[in-house]
Amino acid sequence: MPPKPVVPAAPEPMPAESAVTPEARALALTAWDLARTRADREDTARGQLMTLRTHQKLIAAFEAGRRIPEDDRTFLRVRENARGSFLLIHGMSTGPADLRGLAKHLGDNECNVWVLRLPELGAVPGAVSHASWESSLLQASQRCRMLSRGGGDLHVVGLGYGAALALQLASRLDAISSVVLLAPALMPRVSAFQRQVVRFRLHRLGLFRRMLGLNVDLLEGMDAARGSAGRVRVPVYAAQCDDDDRASPASLRFLQKKVGNRASRFQVFPNGGHAILAAHGERVLYGEILKFCGIR
Repeated sequence: MPPKPVVPAAPEPMPAESAVTPEARALALTAWDLARTRADREDTARGQLMTLRTHQKLIAAFEAGRRIPEDDRTFLRVRENARGSFLLIHGMSTGPADLRGLAKHLGDNECNVWVLRLPELGAVPGAVSHASWESSLLQASQRCRMLSRGGGDLHVVGLGYGAALALQLASRLDAISSVVLLAPALMPRVSAFQRQVVRFRLHRLGLFRRMLGLNVDLLEGMDAARGSAGRVRVPVYAAQCDDDDRASPASLRFLQKKVGNRASRFQVFPNGGHAILAAHGERVLYGEILKFCGIR
């Protein structure tokens, strides 16, 4: 029997200066009311579709009201009788735009697709300095639970730092069937000193935080992802370029040693840098991801 929906708390009142439109407010209440009234009954594919489409409209209204650039907005497409569901997570130096080509390809192959926009990461200048990996992981986990209630098997795709989050999700949530890690940022190109500061949690001290001059909370998230790799039981597809200037190709070799599922696959490209989807997506990776996730 499928689990019953978790009823979210009622939306908190928003400040008067908020950019949220009346339409977004109404949709937020509708989404909450849908979950509340369905809490005492089994979830259905139709009910899940109604909830996701309400969230689709809510997110679109909210991001339009905030004047977020079109390419940096959430991408959410759902359908009846979907062959599978995909949550796509961007990285700290990328945004939803970098995943839109893959998302449209998955949608064209009759899948539900949600490109999660992490407000504290991606294309917003300066936002990464305030990011928290726990906050990003919580947002991704909530989206996973929503997608897992219908639309076939659930697959999670992470790009760059998003791959670190995807790996942690796969180690924690039973609903995930497979995980795809693209240019996984598990071993960033930082100094040995910076790695040791994070490993011993010294970055929590103000002095070290100022010395490092970067968001060490995200480095802590990568460290946590490496620690979770051995607990992942689902198949993993990981791909990286040898000339990646942001995440060391050693990330891929690390995964090969730690991931135990024999259905896992690993692919190395000689070039393409960190922009692996731009270099190899349409030609190779789009089809390989569909094949790996069992979408024929």
